Amino acid sequence: MMKHHFLKIICASLALCSVLTFTACGNEKKESSSSATSAASSTPSEASAATAATAAAATADEKTTADASKLKKETDLSKLHPFAQPGDMFTGCWKITDGFGSQYSHFTYAFDGNKNAYLLVGTMAYNGVYEIHNKDGKDVFTTQLMFGLNGDYTYDFSKDKQSVVLTDVDTNDTTTLTKTESYNSIPKAPDDPKIDEALLGAWADDTGEYLYFGRDGIMYKTQKSINYTFYTYSAEKGVVTATYNMLKDTEETAAYSLKGDVLLYDSYEYHRISADELP
Repeated sequence: MMKHHFLKIICASLALCSVLTFTACGNEKKESSSSATSAASSTPSEASAATAATAAAATADEKTTADASKLKKETDLSKLHPFAQPGDMFTGCWKITDGFGSQYSHFTYAFDGNKNAYLLVGTMAYNGVYEIHNKDGKDVFTTQLMFGLNGDYTYDFSKDKQSVVLTDVDTNDTTTLTKTESYNSIPKAPDDPKIDEALLGAWADDTGEYLYFGRDGIMYKTQKSINYTFYTYSAEKGVVTATYNMLKDTEETAAYSLKGDVLLYDSYEYHRISADELP
């Protein structure tokens, strides 16, 4: 089942982290104080449930009533989740290269210059937030993400701005981030994908979940404010076969049927929207 796939992704991410080298002995205080890590240990977490409920309420007001035949079906997926220009001092993609959190070497952290933070792995991303502000007379970087970075930090940038040392305000643990090239979550389009013309375009349900099926065989799925995933896909005989990557390729299938501007996908109902409305 592909519906509410973000819960399965959380479980998969926890499994992934269990096989990474974990060196947090002596950091019990840090781990117990991390609300994101604590939330991730329960499935689903109360935080995720609350976020999903908020997203669902927002999406209920967003459904389009426009003529489906006139809605834009194609879009450039690379323009989703853009970086602001010029942004701020943290805008861009980073890796933890030393200190606390360095066990998460497979993760990339992105900050978009508009207070949106992302934990990226393969073709998947977990959404979070960040802020640069003053707290108790100190310049502080605050971020909320599932793994590696979660809390209030003072910061010290290198002269070339390509690395920064974060110091946790509560524990004094240090984490070094090193800037990396922009991360691309979109996979290479498959050769000669099997495409159902009627399926092409964007769809939304009433819980804040969005789907997009491109002519190039790329599929996008997002649970608004929680996570997003890019897939390669094919659609044939009422079945979508989609593949995402989180260090390894994983294939999923879902049955679908169409009736006008209504899509029944994996037994759940979606309504056609313009591709410009994708979050």
